[in-house]
Amino acid sequence: MPRKIDRTARRMEIAAAASRVFLERGVANTSVSDIVKAAGVAQGTFYLYFDSKDDAVLAVVERVADAIIENTTVRIEAASSAVDKLLSLRSVLSGVDSEPEAAALTDLMHRPDNRILHDRLAEDMTLRLVPLLEAVVVQGVTEGVFSVEDTRAAAWFVLAGLQSVELAGTATPEMPAALAKATEFALRALGYQGPRP
Repeated sequence: MPRKIDRTARRMEIAAAASRVFLERGVANTSVSDIVKAAGVAQGTFYLYFDSKDDAVLAVVERVADAIIENTTVRIEAASSAVDKLLSLRSVLSGVDSEPEAAALTDLMHRPDNRILHDRLAEDMTLRLVPLLEAVVVQGVTEGVFSVEDTRAAAWFVLAGLQSVELAGTATPEMPAALAKATEFALRALGYQGPRP
């Protein structure tokens, strides 16, 4: 009797192989043949789990986004005050406390030949981070340290400001300092009057 294959696990295995190949060759230089060779599956098997290479790219993006969101959520929930939570978000975004796999995948996203992955990840991450950040803003308003009327708009404004540090072409070694400055501006925009973090 043939063993039953867990479809989700097999899809994740192929996506992990795709991630490794993208890291080595870049997305544009990777073919479906490269992915199936790395995954150790037949090309027909690939198409049982993915419609195309682009579908595999999306799976890799989801994998990276899941790792970043999980790390971000854990860090934010571990902090007590709204300001500390915002500083935790900054730490995650600057890569200061990235797990090795998440750091490697983030590096993969920032290579010029992987712009497709980067843009899809940025879109996915924005949709997933705004609610987390909005909860931080609501907490800050409740604590009396932030003064904003529209917490949702404040959340996307702050997130856009933090993301713009990267979009401005900030070099990786300069990212932590640039994010620290952007976070300082964000805190002031939120109405924070306390000491500089």
